[in-house]
Amino acid sequence: MSIGEAEESSYIVAKLLNSLKEVYTFKELEEILDMPSQLLWRYTTFSQFPERQTAKKILDAIRENRLIEKALKQALSRETGVAEEWRLLFNPRILNLVGYLAWKHFKDDEVNLVMTAGEKNSALAVVLAEWLSADACVATEHAWTSWGKFYSAPYNSSEREEYVYLHVPKEAIKRDSRILFVKGTAKNFESLSALYTIAEQAKAVPVGGLVVLAYTDKWTEFTAKTGIKKFYVVASLRGGQLIVSI
Repeated sequence: MSIGEAEESSYIVAKLLNSLKEVYTFKELEEILDMPSQLLWRYTTFSQFPERQTAKKILDAIRENRLIEKALKQALSRETGVAEEWRLLFNPRILNLVGYLAWKHFKDDEVNLVMTAGEKNSALAVVLAEWLSADACVATEHAWTSWGKFYSAPYNSSEREEYVYLHVPKEAIKRDSRILFVKGTAKNFESLSALYTIAEQAKAVPVGGLVVLAYTDKWTEFTAKTGIKKFYVVASLRGGQLIVSI
């Protein structure tokens, strides 16, 4: 089965259940979904897939009980409301929840390249690329001679108080590629502007942007500057509270 199937497909629902197991026990899921834990175990281990009607029932219950929103809140923050970046960037199950949300928002935009900056965001880019049936590209601060030709663009890092250059091998971006820019956490969005410049150099087509956890609303400056109309912020910190937008 491919990720590009209908939302209530057996495969997608099984992937969601597997991801939700990061924060919910089988007993909790059994009570919420009104299904035997033994059956849920078979779904989460992919040893069995739910029938289409059952998959739709599970998905409806996940939505009604806001399980994804609650799971992301629990995974990304402590009881104090302080976000923990490592829980996002290095947790495959949480990244898969984000991948599902990215697929929901961008599945009709024909994205064929997910692009990010910095190695720490590479897992995020790869997971989202899988959900969108796209390639992944990670811009780095170092260009290697083995690349041959490459694209480069600078940005002024307010956090580091220096100009930073990002590099991508030319062969990584095909002309007319439809690009989704992604980032795990962001207090500012300066590196995304550099990615946008690289996309322009490659004559690619920026489709949209996604940030999992935003500490400010400065992403609006990025969209205003680039003209990108579709930008999805999964979670944001407002007044010390973690707000998740499903």
